[in-house]
Amino acid sequence: MTDRLLALISLIGLALFLCVVPIWVPSPDLIVLAVLCFLLAAFDFWRELFRAGGGGR
Repeated sequence: MTDRLLALISLIGLALFLCVVPIWVPSPDLIVLAVLCFLLAAFDFWRELFRAGGGGR
């Protein structure tokens, strides 16, 4: 349970960081890169959360 909570907090921290970066440098390429980075991290979080076998723990 603690590992999932820490992973969620880390994902929120990444989202906050990735929101700040395009605000200061509003380049379309940077916005796309930030969104893709967040989507990859969210996908990995989702996959690990619902992995077969009870989350692997």
